[in-house]
Amino acid sequence: MDKEAIRADMLRRRRAMFPDQVALTSGLAQQRLLATTLFAAVNSVALYHPIHNETATDDIFNAAISQGKVVFFPRVEGEVLRFVSVGSLDQLVPGCFGVSEPPVDLQVTGHVPDMILVPGVAFDRRGHRLGYGRGFYDRYLSDCPPGVCKIGFSYSFQLCDVIPDDDHDQLLDALVTDTEIITWHDKVAGLT
Repeated sequence: MDKEAIRADMLRRRRAMFPDQVALTSGLAQQRLLATTLFAAVNSVALYHPIHNETATDDIFNAAISQGKVVFFPRVEGEVLRFVSVGSLDQLVPGCFGVSEPPVDLQVTGHVPDMILVPGVAFDRRGHRLGYGRGFYDRYLSDCPPGVCKIGFSYSFQLCDVIPDDDHDQLLDALVTDTEIITWHDKVAGLT
């Protein structure tokens, strides 16, 4: 299948999920990540606010805040994704493409998160991800320092054997789903 066919199929399947399925499987994925030594070790984490039945991140947000971690959410500025620290989910406002994001009065600090949870429409077993097609995350991840841990976060049904990839597509370090954790690099050994 080509990217558009995979995207259409996965979005259809995700949008067909019932609210209780979203809550249950999102909870399993979140608990899987929260139980890792890697999550315990990081000082900051970048999350996303889910849309269209994406895997939720609210349990991770609450755990991170209670553990004194700095939590970032993305904000779209033109064609650029910027991560802004947020202390409460109530600070998020409707933004670009209907995604809740930090308001413009919250400033970008220049701090790069230790861990970035990357949403996607589909992922494969080689570390590739398929997003909505605008390239925001690929552009941001291409400039990340080597120490940043880039983790795909999804439901297990979003995992494919192979997704067609392009030169600009950025590889992830790991994928966390409701049923498993897949790692591709030694630096994420704390996930297993």
